[in-house]
Amino acid sequence: MDKINAILKYLERSKLIIIDLDGNIVWIKEKNLTENSNLMDVGKFSNDFLEYFGDSKK
Repeated sequence: MDKINAILKYLERSKLIIIDLDGNIVWIKEKNLTENSNLMDVGKFSNDFLEYFGDSKK
């Protein structure tokens, strides 16, 4: 468990992940993404979600 915590702290300090106050990982930054990326550009949404909220990529 200590190794997992150490890895998570490293990733958080290097700003590759963002952890919320409850300890959930809420964002993972990939090396190939630009700083200007937003959730709609990089998110993977289910078909139900896209049908309900619409797909602005089309």
